[in-house]
Amino acid sequence: MRIRSYLAVLVSICLLGAYALEQVIAYQFNHVQTLADKYNQSMLWAKDLERIENSAAQFLVSTDLVVASGNTYLIYGSKNMGYYLSNELAEVLTKDYFKQFETEIKRSITNIKKIDKYLDIIGDIPSDQLENRLSTLLDEYDPISLSLSQDVQFLLEETNALILKDAKYLESEKHFMTTVGWIGRGVFFFFIIILWWWANRKICKPLNGLIASSHKALSGGNFQAAKNAPTEIMELSNDFKFLTHTLSHQASHDPLTELNNRRAFERELNDIIKDTEHRYYLCFIDLDYFKTINDTCGHAAGDEILVSVARILKNNVRSYDTVARLGGDEFAILIKDCSLDKALKIANQIKEDINTLSYECENETFHLSASIGVAPKTQESTTTDLLHAADVACSLAKSSGRNAVHLFDSDHKVIDEKPEDMQSVHQIKNAITNGEFVLYKQDITPLKHPNTGKYFEVFVKMLDNQSNIINPASFLPIAERYQLSSQIDLWVINTVYDYFAENNEQLNDIDTISINLSGLSLTDSKLESFIMNKLTKSKVLAEKLCFEIPESAVICNTSRALQFIDAIKSLGCKFAIDNAGNTDSSYDYIKELPTNIIKIDGAYIKNMLSNPVDYTTVKSICEIAKTTNQKVVAGFVENHNIVDALTKLNIDYAQGYYFDKPEPLDKSVAASHYII
Repeated sequence: MRIRSYLAVLVSICLLGAYALEQVIAYQFNHVQTLADKYNQSMLWAKDLERIENSAAQFLVSTDLVVASGNTYLIYGSKNMGYYLSNELAEVLTKDYFKQFETEIKRSITNIKKIDKYLDIIGDIPSDQLENRLSTLLDEYDPISLSLSQDVQFLLEETNALILKDAKYLESEKHFMTTVGWIGRGVFFFFIIILWWWANRKICKPLNGLIASSHKALSGGNFQAAKNAPTEIMELSNDFKFLTHTLSHQASHDPLTELNNRRAFERELNDIIKDTEHRYYLCFIDLDYFKTINDTCGHAAGDEILVSVARILKNNVRSYDTVARLGGDEFAILIKDCSLDKALKIANQIKEDINTLSYECENETFHLSASIGVAPKTQESTTTDLLHAADVACSLAKSSGRNAVHLFDSDHKVIDEKPEDMQSVHQIKNAITNGEFVLYKQDITPLKHPNTGKYFEVFVKMLDNQSNIINPASFLPIAERYQLSSQIDLWVINTVYDYFAENNEQLNDIDTISINLSGLSLTDSKLESFIMNKLTKSKVLAEKLCFEIPESAVICNTSRALQFIDAIKSLGCKFAIDNAGNTDSSYDYIKELPTNIIKIDGAYIKNMLSNPVDYTTVKSICEIAKTTNQKVVAGFVENHNIVDALTKLNIDYAQGYYFDKPEPLDKSVAASHYII
């Protein structure tokens, strides 16, 4: 293709760019139009609120006459006005625009209902007792009517303020649209002219001279080098091979660490899968706390750490082993022709070397560690199998406490089934069958508003053959492994329901009852149906319940977790993310999941005053939770210094032995048991 054709393509691209510019302007126009429509709709809503304010004023005047003066003939009219006013407020509440005022609107509707009750009371008072009773009722009525008046006035004022803000924003966007349109067109067309002039002078003219010289040489003439040509054209033939090599290197290597990139690594992995003569081990390396350091100290610090880690990896392997950066803070090593002991020795040495890395930032020292998963290649392994095995091993290393090396064993489920575990499984199954569990609770203490209702966590303990109590840590991991945990969750929920059905009066003083759910429960449709059937019968209890779901379970099956949360939340229940901070994806799930409460992993709370990384993690989770309007609970609170630190971080609730120890939910059931 001739140079003129390239120039034609260049012009076409410029024209397409102009079209894209027009699309941007059109988008801005549509954006302004949308803002205008929103503003007009807001004006209509403001009119509705003015009508509601007038209705509220008439309603309050009418009820004032009834309560203050005993004009009982106005009761019927007042109640009608209150009915229509409640309907209008309820209609307003259905609009997304007014969701931010949900508390005030609901309170106004509640106050109207309270006033209606007072009207009913006055209507039932004998005339000879009316005067004496009115003074007492008036004292109770005045705060309610004042609250209703203030809430309606607040709604009108806030809506008008929002409308004014929208109007200013609309005007600003109109001006911005005009400015961008003219400047964009002028700059773009000027750029086209300059680009065409430069292309013709720098490319077309020298290349035409080079072509003419080549044709002359082919005809037997002397080849004459181009004069006044760019260096790139003059050295084109000499540099072509070097350029090809450079592009190939860039396509297969990470630009920061100079390690193989994911594409090159997967290509290498596909090749070795077919190799049946040599032994291979795949290592997955995931850096611990890297995101915290990267976010706290900046990307430059993060890049420096990644380069240092890459250097450690290359120094610990042989020249024919493959080292790659898969992305972010994830690395992989493909070890060839090596024994298992040697592969594990290499992985452990890498772990130790990475653990020596530290970074100074803002007078704090951040230490790094790595979780490493090792998976052997077998004759039956596919690329997907090998990658999955290494990833699972890495996840197990991280969940075991991080800074660890874990070897994947395809038969680990069989190997881990120890006799004592099998005995425990039998005991757990008997406990499920016979209901041999007991519920305990531990208060969750408010740090900001101490006068709120009771908030406590309910958790389960198991009874052995002698009716001694076994703590959850001794049987729940085994129940989780053998997929019995959802049955225990079902027992807990059913028992909580039955207890509060018999002791319904206790719910008056309770704000939140927190119940832990296992990861298996999120995928159990039968448990979901059971919860919905139970709580449909008790709306009051449903509104008090908060289900804690483990962060790790959400990561494993996000879509199912969202379905589960949406279904149960429709009943009025709340949800909390439990053990937040255990994964590098914590921040993403805090932002995306429709939960109400974030419960920070107690390991971070316990060490936050001595470990800057833990403190930074707690602070980051708290800030993100506040941005998403979620409450924050800190566990493992053991002393007053931690309480002070949590209060300064604006954390809402704390839980731990500093406040109180767990006690039976129903003391009469657990009176004969003791903890072992």
